[in-house]
Amino acid sequence: MYQIGCASCQASFEYNPEDYIHLCPFCSSGFALDMEEGAKELIGDHFVIPNRLDREHVSTIFFDWLKGRYHRPELDQEFKVLGSYGVCVPYWVVSCEVHTLWSGQTQKADGVGPKTADYGAKFVREEGRFSRRYRWAIMARKSPKEHWGLDRIHNPREPLLVDWDGFPLDESLGVVPGSEQTAYEQKMAFKFDHANGLPVLGTQVKEQMAIARARDQVTEYHRRMAKLKVGTLYDHRTEIEVVGIQLIHVPFWFLRYSFSPKSVFRFFTTSRERRLLIQGYTEVVMEAELPLNSADKVMTNLVVCGALAFVSLGLSVFLHSLFFVLFVVFSLVCVLSAVRIFRKEPVADDLPQNHSRVIQT
Repeated sequence: MYQIGCASCQASFEYNPEDYIHLCPFCSSGFALDMEEGAKELIGDHFVIPNRLDREHVSTIFFDWLKGRYHRPELDQEFKVLGSYGVCVPYWVVSCEVHTLWSGQTQKADGVGPKTADYGAKFVREEGRFSRRYRWAIMARKSPKEHWGLDRIHNPREPLLVDWDGFPLDESLGVVPGSEQTAYEQKMAFKFDHANGLPVLGTQVKEQMAIARARDQVTEYHRRMAKLKVGTLYDHRTEIEVVGIQLIHVPFWFLRYSFSPKSVFRFFTTSRERRLLIQGYTEVVMEAELPLNSADKVMTNLVVCGALAFVSLGLSVFLHSLFFVLFVVFSLVCVLSAVRIFRKEPVADDLPQNHSRVIQT
């Protein structure tokens, strides 16, 4: 065990040597420790978004989410909550202003012409500029996959598939039901009491690293946005001005549930465990594994089309030979479905990435 004295109240407590910022359990002060010199530096701009949920409330949100999707009376029989837990996750929130200049070319709508026409005449050169402001959140933990669902919360406005863990705080966490208040607007000076019993994870990433990651992610985000504006992107230049950084602990709840269908789908799927990610203040479902995923649909295709192929073959023999065409079509679907299953191609368990994953309850 490692002991350290608080830089504020001088109380002694145990600490994790992997943490960059240590939180005093007595006065809630946060400070960084210089291991070489032994110097302690209190941090400012440390906040927490209050947790408003408990396990019972989380289960209620889960069943409300199900009813909004399925509207069936068998929900209580088919779905069972296996457990839930919550944590307060630290994020470095980098406030920045971003300006992007881009240039490229787009094919003209009337660019179809004879083969001898000048190839360049079919295209038009375009350029433009756009700007945005962000409070870009970077998880202050070594692994963004430490807890399910936190590795890609970013829900972009544009039809983009993101593959990074950072996200705009205001846009991605949703708003309080019945109001326009964002989670960021309700932040409070950090105290353990505001977590309302949730474990508070330690901060393991330095602010300099968070700023560097935020710059890289925002630059890539703007590059992909610029690419949507033209057929071919020639050049882009993104300037980022960092105007501040804050440490904010954000509450999340993770729920596990099982799905045992009572309908016809019980012949195509088995009972399995699924997960849900809920924001602890705005009470929105941020990420969810659906009860029936693409693998279930592929298996259903295989069984149903197999039965139809058998029926079509019988009709082609005893009624009319044209039914053999349907037999070929259904057989082809069966073969493609079987190939996908046996090759174990990845299928989407989560909500589609090109759709909004922040769902108001």
